Amino acid sequence: MAEALANSFVSNSDIPIIYEKKENGGPSSARNLGIKIAKGEYILFLDSDDELLGESLEWRQKTLDSLGEDYASVYCSSINCFKNKQKIIDEVNEIDGEIEGCFVGRKKGVPGGSPSHFFRKKVLMESNGYNESLKFNEDFELILRISKKWGFFGINRPGFIRHIRDNSWSNKDPYISYNGVESFLDIALEDELLAIIEINKRRKENRLTLIKKLLIHGKKFKEVIPYVDEAFDIIYPQNIKEFLLHTLNRIIKIINGFK
Repeated sequence: MAEALANSFVSNSDIPIIYEKKENGGPSSARNLGIKIAKGEYILFLDSDDELLGESLEWRQKTLDSLGEDYASVYCSSINCFKNKQKIIDEVNEIDGEIEGCFVGRKKGVPGGSPSHFFRKKVLMESNGYNESLKFNEDFELILRISKKWGFFGINRPGFIRHIRDNSWSNKDPYISYNGVESFLDIALEDELLAIIEINKRRKENRLTLIKKLLIHGKKFKEVIPYVDEAFDIIYPQNIKEFLLHTLNRIIKIINGFK
């Protein structure tokens, strides 16, 4: 089906299109192949649930052309479109130059998703592309690696629509995203891509997110106790909600005779 769809565009477009079939090695493997066979100076990645807005390529290329060769990417905001038809603009921080790792993937920070970034191909080549061992947060890891050497330019203007799905494989099994984020943070620690305090903050958030997902999936509270303990061992509760969770966890442990 994919080949037939690609061929239909080939016969109806002036844009040169290359279709390459390969064994499924995950998104990073596919993107790395795309980087290798791409003919142009710039690369933009789109996922299956993304919709590029008109002239998005043009204004981002024009901006990147106006910057020095030490800039890796022009990144933009996006419009998040939900199943209930609600649309929310995901704003970004308009950084010019060096980026701090703590901003990557954060709300109103530097987007961690590749579709937001309009890259120079040579930067992706020199950075050796995506880390194919990662199945989650591979975009974050790439951007953090690139930021060690190159600058970024942010424009708070939507470049694409992201269609948010609630039936993704990571939502069906909360442990997929949890383990994926942990693998990313292990690499970020080993390669010094993030400060220790930021890694700990994200490890805590990862556990709190897992707890929420498990409870939504109908798991009993005693099943999430180990993750509550780990979260607040990493960083003590910082707000009312966290203190309530911490207190509830202690009460349930006492009632059930847990240490």
